[in-house]
Amino acid sequence: MTNKTILITGATRGIGWDIATLAAQAQYHVILNGRNQEQLDLCVATLRTRYPDAQIEGVVFDVTDRAAVAQVALSVGPIDILVNNAGIALDSWWVKMSPKDWDDVIATNLTGVFNVTHFLTGNIKNGGQIVMMTSRSAMLGNMGQANYAASKAGLIALTKTLAQELKRRDIRVNCLSPAALTDMTVPAMEKVKKRYDGKLPEEWQIGSSKQIAEFVINHLINTTNTGQVYAVNGDEFGYWEEPTYHTLRIKS
Repeated sequence: MTNKTILITGATRGIGWDIATLAAQAQYHVILNGRNQEQLDLCVATLRTRYPDAQIEGVVFDVTDRAAVAQVALSVGPIDILVNNAGIALDSWWVKMSPKDWDDVIATNLTGVFNVTHFLTGNIKNGGQIVMMTSRSAMLGNMGQANYAASKAGLIALTKTLAQELKRRDIRVNCLSPAALTDMTVPAMEKVKKRYDGKLPEEWQIGSSKQIAEFVINHLINTTNTGQVYAVNGDEFGYWEEPTYHTLRIKS
């Protein structure tokens, strides 16, 4: 049993839901976030039924709604762990990508994380944790995901900067690059299958959202490291090293 409070954005499905479920199972005080009140209420009721000894709450807001996020910061009280999980993907080739698709992905995946983290930093207790969700495409790029990759790369830079700024309060800030089949990733996986005659190549074989949640609850939110980029795919997990600078020429 723990007396810690964890707030998870985008917690009504996929990775966010599995993180909330495992946190409730461990008897955290769990605050779920979602955009749809009916779906959020159902998730809260489900966890309360399964885990009656855990304290479960729901807060409905869209991470892109800055005023709503600011209001939540005034009402939720102190928290120990913030998991910035909410995100969207609107994939298309660069030449076909609409300005709206670019704006919507950046607004949710990057600016939305700014909104939530900016207003809730004051709620996070000294010694707390902030978790960002990034992507392999942020490090390596991925065709058809210019908007998504850019938004997730921004989160890596934000993670490393906040890790430095919040160190004085002993708040650790880390990034996780998850590989899991979810409602958001299935469409992309189907496109890859078609490209490879119905079979996924080895590098596209990925694990489950529950395995991601297990890493978050059992390892990531307990780490003393900060400013790191971790990766999880099934039973495999690791971390990305810092970029290496190579001098090409010194002008005389």
